Amino acid sequence: MNIFLRRLLPCLVACSLPALPASADTTVRSLSQVRGAIKTADARAAFDREMSGAPAPDGFGQQLPGGFTKDFLALQLAPGRDPKRLLLAGAKPWPQRPGMYVGVVCLAAPPGLAVGAMRYPVSDCKGFDDNADNEIWFGVFERGADNVPRLVARTDAPVTVPTDWSTAGNIDTPQVIGSEDGKGSAAGLPENWQRFDLAPYLLRNDDYAFGVRAGWFEGYAGGGASFEALYLFHIDGKSLRVVFAQPMMFNKMIAGDWHKDGTRSHDVSDGSNSLVVLSSVTDGFHDLQLREKGGKSRQTFRWSEAMKFYQPE
Repeated sequence: MNIFLRRLLPCLVACSLPALPASADTTVRSLSQVRGAIKTADARAAFDREMSGAPAPDGFGQQLPGGFTKDFLALQLAPGRDPKRLLLAGAKPWPQRPGMYVGVVCLAAPPGLAVGAMRYPVSDCKGFDDNADNEIWFGVFERGADNVPRLVARTDAPVTVPTDWSTAGNIDTPQVIGSEDGKGSAAGLPENWQRFDLAPYLLRNDDYAFGVRAGWFEGYAGGGASFEALYLFHIDGKSLRVVFAQPMMFNKMIAGDWHKDGTRSHDVSDGSNSLVVLSSVTDGFHDLQLREKGGKSRQTFRWSEAMKFYQPE
């Protein structure tokens, strides 16, 4: 069963239709035409992942590189935590930093939840959905001359930095953290952590951050929506810190009228951003700019030395 239908089934009776935007981007006559109505490549990719039913790609590197084990990652990234809570462990080479790796562990709250998860491997880490209390930790490793991975930096605590939707602009807000029409200003914690994003996010000369994609999903009676955010992690001494957390994509499909041939109309809307590293610098860090793909929306972010975080201009 594909991801979209698996998420949607519990909502077929219990969930109601969300408030529609003032006008949907496109209305199509049948579900088969939805993909063709999605404007942005990122939203189409999300739709394909949800509808294909294919196994999810190894976004967190659970096929571990040599020298890494699940127990090693759990011990290094979440010291003092019960290893029986382990749901997911992964590591990937960091292309911008040869010889270095990014790593992750996801821990369940009640130890019993982890047993089933390891028997049936998960591709992502559930975050703050349905009062879940999972923990996610990240770190960076390097290989020494003996080829053994050593910890460089890690998050000091489980990541609990919310995504800021107050400057979302062209990106709809998930209802769980926004207003009833999905357009309200809000900040919210991800429902799931999805994969590493290892694009070249250069913050200072030869000083890169790495990205992690996080998401939300909401099911409607006859439709659904997915949302995605980008978190940037930067090494600060022995600590790994979140320095940026902004929405990047939404894809919404709302079912409408039935037709005599058994098809059903759908209202389709989507939007996505790209993150551009600007040449301008604030307090030694490059300014960042979110740009709407296929549109004119722009939002610039500048480094705040006091907060050690990127703030909207």
